[in-house]
Amino acid sequence: MAKQKKSSKAQKIVMTIFAIPLIGIMTACLCGIALAFYIGMCVVPNSDIDVSSYSRELAKTTVIYAKNANTGEYEVYETLEGDVNRQWVELSEIPKDLQNAVVAIEDKRFYTHHGVDWIRTLGAIKGFATGNDGAGGGSTITQQLIKNLTGNSDKSVKRKINEIFQALALEKNLGDTAKDQILEMYLNTIPYGNRAAGIKVAAMTYFGKELSELNLAECAVLASIPNAPTRYNPFRNPENVKERQRTVLYEMKEQEFIGESAYQEALSTELVYKSDDYKQQNNQPYSWFTEAIIQELTEDLQQRQSISYDLAHSRVMSGGLQIYATIDQNIQKIMDDVFINDANFPRARKNGAIPQGAMVVTDKQGNIVGIVGGRGKKQGSLLTNRATMTARQPGSAIKPLAVYGPAMDDGLITPYSVVTDMPFKVYNDKAWPRNDNRRYQGQMVIRNAVARSINSVAVRVLDMITPKRSYAFLHDTLGFTHMNPNADIDYAPLALGGMNGGTTVREMAAGYTIFANNGKYSGSRTYSKVQDSEGNVLIDYTTPIEINAFKNEKTAYYMLDVLKEVTNSGTGRRATIDGIETAGKTGTTTSKRDVWFCGLTPYYVGATWFGYDQSYNLEGISGNTALSLWTTVMRRIHQDLPSARFDMGDDSNFVRASYCEDSGLAPVSACADDVRGSRISTGRFWKGDEPKEECNLHKYVKICRDTGLIATKRCWRTRTVAKLDLTRKFPIDFSPSIEDAPYTFSGDNEPVGSGDVIVSGGSLGVCHGKHSFFSDHEEEKPQEGESEETEGENTQSQSPSEGEQTTPPADNTESEEDDPEN
Repeated sequence: MAKQKKSSKAQKIVMTIFAIPLIGIMTACLCGIALAFYIGMCVVPNSDIDVSSYSRELAKTTVIYAKNANTGEYEVYETLEGDVNRQWVELSEIPKDLQNAVVAIEDKRFYTHHGVDWIRTLGAIKGFATGNDGAGGGSTITQQLIKNLTGNSDKSVKRKINEIFQALALEKNLGDTAKDQILEMYLNTIPYGNRAAGIKVAAMTYFGKELSELNLAECAVLASIPNAPTRYNPFRNPENVKERQRTVLYEMKEQEFIGESAYQEALSTELVYKSDDYKQQNNQPYSWFTEAIIQELTEDLQQRQSISYDLAHSRVMSGGLQIYATIDQNIQKIMDDVFINDANFPRARKNGAIPQGAMVVTDKQGNIVGIVGGRGKKQGSLLTNRATMTARQPGSAIKPLAVYGPAMDDGLITPYSVVTDMPFKVYNDKAWPRNDNRRYQGQMVIRNAVARSINSVAVRVLDMITPKRSYAFLHDTLGFTHMNPNADIDYAPLALGGMNGGTTVREMAAGYTIFANNGKYSGSRTYSKVQDSEGNVLIDYTTPIEINAFKNEKTAYYMLDVLKEVTNSGTGRRATIDGIETAGKTGTTTSKRDVWFCGLTPYYVGATWFGYDQSYNLEGISGNTALSLWTTVMRRIHQDLPSARFDMGDDSNFVRASYCEDSGLAPVSACADDVRGSRISTGRFWKGDEPKEECNLHKYVKICRDTGLIATKRCWRTRTVAKLDLTRKFPIDFSPSIEDAPYTFSGDNEPVGSGDVIVSGGSLGVCHGKHSFFSDHEEEKPQEGESEETEGENTQSQSPSEGEQTTPPADNTESEEDDPEN
């Protein structure tokens, strides 16, 4: 029994001994089958790589070109860099010593294998199995290129297997030129540290040299770095890179790429690194113009290609694009010089902050030729550009765009129409709006109201076109994108510039081009053309698409007439340039937080803003700094340009005609005999717009010689003059009173306005004095047969007799410091 048990036990041992290898073989077969299945189903179908598609998406340096003002040729203006800086170069431009150095140290059997070095691969597998990291990696240059192209740096076995089959397929698909194509792509994609990617940028970064200028010693250094860019950083670890260089040179000699004498000479060659040049180059921030290009092109690509903002930004920064900028480098330098110079700014500071400024200059078509996004020397890249990124309330600078332009285009007004300067409505129990100078002047000609920036007139004209029409013009026609439809379709935002969403300096400059370009609008742009790395045109603005912002040809000419008056005699009268006509509009926001000037010449359009980044007002700063900055820049820009005046249209389309300054209608004799002096002026009207209806406001009345008011039976000294038959009503009384009220009376005309309070005409214009017949001075008794007038009765008469004197006109001139804006 014992023998049987021993025999059974021995059989089990024998069976186990045979079973273990059998199980191992079966397991290996199953694993092999699974591996083969995986390779066949998952690896081989995905092993092909479209090199051309990868190369187009590689992180290449984007180059911005600008036209040389002297030669008319485009030249490199600035380069953009994403995480790395890369400039592609053909293999033929790379020194042979550099090619050989890379092959010698990275893949000595590169020219004989077919994508995979099986000897090195087996060595790497053995090292992995035994835990011997010193066995070295098995990747060839082809495999390293695939890792660079795909961005897949996973250290898993799966990735290595995929990489092997991809390398084999790549070299097979590229055919006879495989080695040259692979080496070229490798040398252009490999990282070299210090943001340098690719051999061309590496040569410039470390040695400040073009590739053709490199010697053998320097080629060996550049071949040394990719193995470990941090460890072999020439700027930080020159000893490490020197040791690696010796290894590279030794391998080149052993593989017979160089001889002994070249080897010894290279070892003894002094290495001079350009770290100072690198630091200086990398400390130079992008210009304001370049940053505007980045912002605009990112948004353009996002919209055109239906991609995310981040992806669009990445393509702009490192997609190898070729961008042709609209910049005029001479103009940009002038702008930079003015805004860097603190002498051009007031000495002001609040809580440690200084007021800032921004400016955009375009040509008539909206091509931006210069941008400044802040005051002083630019301290970094991708900062907030106040000219393009910051939306501010524009104050009265918006009036020509939001109010007067559309109203003239709709035929509701001309430059010589008359609107009343008085409050429009009651708001919070107060008369609204008020003018900054706290004055209401009464009847005002449009061109004078714009020149003096009268708020109430702008509100009344806006009421004619409606806020909805104004908003649509700004938003839909001119592309003002920051406005808030829920809050900005109203009187204060559109007539006074108190927008909830605000606007940018760039939007304002683009908007004002319609006055310079005969009413045509094409927006604004920082580049005329963009090409991809292969030279394919992505965007072409060489001939911008223009729309007619105004439907009538006359509108732009009328608006130029009005805006010229601003710089001739109004709030912008300091914007003068010798020999060059100017036009424009000032702007000041509530509490004087922001000041603006948007102006134009026959050559250029410019918009300027000045204020604090914070919500501080400009208290203590006199004048309009935006206006002075605009003037300083524009005088230098136009210094060598021929004298020029605005194109005001074909004279055959216009007619000069007289009009009454108080009614805007055709004058009558009474208009000339106004108590303040003649109220007749001459304007340049588009044919058909000249006034045909006669003035119905001026009428002859008798006034008291002592008070200048309508005479009553108690007034013995009288004379006959013309005054305005104009009774104005308003819901509440307000102060100060309307300045032309003393020159009005209540006659046959119906009252204007609404409310119970008479603010001009009525008893306000009637003399209430008690005159003694025996006063110290000589008085006139009524002539025999002359009727006496009772209070409130205003009898019209014939023209005053020759030689009668009238009261001189009131002085309503304002200084630009008293810009009447809200």
